[in-house]
Amino acid sequence: MVLSKLYPTFVGVLIGFLSYTVGLAYDPVLAALPKLESSISHAMEKKKIPGMAVAVIYKGKVVYIKGFGVRSIRTKEPVNKHTVFQLGSVSKAISSALVLILKRENILYLDQEIEIIPELQPGTTLRHILNHSTGFPSGGFNRLIEKGTSPSIVQKKLVDLQPIGAPGEKFAYHNVVFNLLTQIIEHQTGQSFETVLQEYLLRPLGMKSTSSTWEGFISRSNRMSAHSFVSRAAKEKNEKRKLKGKKALQHRNGIIQAIQVPSRQEYANVPAAGGFSSSIHDMALFLAAIMGARPDLLPTKEVVEFITPVIHTPDQWGRTAKYRDRITKTQYCLGWRHLTYADQPLVFHAGWIRGVSPLVAFLPKQGVGIVILQNAESGTSFRLTMQFFDEVLGLPSKRWLD
Repeated sequence: MVLSKLYPTFVGVLIGFLSYTVGLAYDPVLAALPKLESSISHAMEKKKIPGMAVAVIYKGKVVYIKGFGVRSIRTKEPVNKHTVFQLGSVSKAISSALVLILKRENILYLDQEIEIIPELQPGTTLRHILNHSTGFPSGGFNRLIEKGTSPSIVQKKLVDLQPIGAPGEKFAYHNVVFNLLTQIIEHQTGQSFETVLQEYLLRPLGMKSTSSTWEGFISRSNRMSAHSFVSRAAKEKNEKRKLKGKKALQHRNGIIQAIQVPSRQEYANVPAAGGFSSSIHDMALFLAAIMGARPDLLPTKEVVEFITPVIHTPDQWGRTAKYRDRITKTQYCLGWRHLTYADQPLVFHAGWIRGVSPLVAFLPKQGVGIVILQNAESGTSFRLTMQFFDEVLGLPSKRWLD
């Protein structure tokens, strides 16, 4: 973990930062930045992504931040560093940071049995919720979330699930279970989740464009619109067909086109798991703080506890099977995913809901991280991140974006 004694200062113009480094030794991170921008432009054109915002953090400072493309293919308004994007499951990383702070304040306790939620197995703790090892199986409840089913009704359905093990034994990713953080935090503080989030994390970090509520997102005039993809042939054949979720990605039979789709309001019902929205400006502040720029708020020793891998993740292991030359281990921490990437620890979290697929990631040993927000369902954010880290680590090119 790289420490910085200074609060991160935005460097909006890359040229200015690079001019400061003239005469210094070769730096692989700074050298990779021009290539990153070229890769972003190439990927957006090839994958038909309407809009994207990217920031790079290095040694506690924001060394690159820029918006690309448009917020909406209808209005053509440009993306900038204050454009607000939905975050999907990247919300989990922010919720994890909030838990860290509340733990420091002795408001939450990671290893105390949770007694206020009767649906949980005996012995379940906050640590089990944070690393998805409560014993509940994965899957099934996202459909209920996307139907707008009341969180209290969905939560009661947990008792109908057959446990796959005792708490702490097995990993099983579950949005509804992770969102129990919301209920626990509200019970312990007597305040709404959003109020606690603003007071303890967002305001101290200066994250003025970030919220866990639908109102916080939809009230922003400078916000993205969601986009999915469809082939031109399919679009012409059935222009009025309502595309839902990943079905819109089944683009065969011709040229791919982005189409604007309604943003998912329903995930605001599970805010801690998937309801956040934020700008690249704010997410750069957040990642810099996680990486050591704000030890007053997020001390390095405690951050290390939250980003240390604790349990194997079969889902990520399966999805990364074709990358075994790079990824040799996949694990989950406390609100963060973890890869062993070219023998280096890589901490990240991605999100995927209708029309968005953001990602936040960093290499702790190298002190470099990246945030990519995009208003389209695509794995491009992951591929751009891996290509950037290959450059930083001096690895042979895998042509991630081809």
